Amino acid sequence: MSDDYEVASPPSAEAWLAMDEGERLRLVEEAHRRTRSPVGHSANAHAAIHVAVETRLASRDAAVVAAYDRCRAAGLDRHTTVHALASVVTKHMLAVLEQRRDFDQTTADGDFAAIDPAAWQRKR
Repeated sequence: MSDDYEVASPPSAEAWLAMDEGERLRLVEEAHRRTRSPVGHSANAHAAIHVAVETRLASRDAAVVAAYDRCRAAGLDRHTTVHALASVVTKHMLAVLEQRRDFDQTTADGDFAAIDPAAWQRKR
C-alpha cells in the first residue's frame, strides 16, 4: 500500500490487513492532517475509530459492509459513511468500557442495520 490513505477511496483490503495497527493509525492521522479534516478532541482516538471501521470493511464483515453499501447507495460520501459506521463502533466500545458489558455482536449488527443514511445526510 502507498504511504497515503484517502478516506474518499477504499484502501486495498489485502494491503490494509497486511499492515500492522500502528501503520494504519499513522496513515489515517496523516490523511486527516493533510486534508485538514476535523478530528474532534483527539486525533488519535479519531484515527483509531477510522481504523476499526476500515479493518471491518477490509475483513468483509457482513453487517458493516451491508451498512456501508446502503449508505453509499443513498448518496453519502465515503467519509460520512465511515463516520456513520464509526458511530456504531463507538457506541459499543463505550458500552464495553464504561458499562462493563460484554460485546454483543448481534446487537451491534442490528445497530449497523439501523443506520439511517438520511439522518447522516442532514449532518453534513
